[in-house]
Amino acid sequence: MSNFIDPIKISGTGGAARPSAAPAVGERAGGADFAATLRQELQRVAAIQNEADAGVQGLLTGRTQNVTEVFATARKAQVAFNVLMEIRNKLADAYTELKQLRV
Repeated sequence: MSNFIDPIKISGTGGAARPSAAPAVGERAGGADFAATLRQELQRVAAIQNEADAGVQGLLTGRTQNVTEVFATARKAQVAFNVLMEIRNKLADAYTELKQLRV
């Protein structure tokens, strides 16, 4: 998966310094907004899941005999889905906190 967090550069004088050219709100350094990046990652997870489903189907129908490869693909899909759920949970928590802010 892509790294969504900008790296923090550690200076030799002690302390962390942010990169000088910060992207605008809603944009990453590459120009893609958050919604487009999230949509791309959702599609990537769906493709991994489809690959795992095809592998299991091939194993069940006898088209493939490589159990290790099918297991690895299914595990990769499971991990990708778990990461996606954690991102969803963090976004829901952040939204709840924003709703509770007093302005």
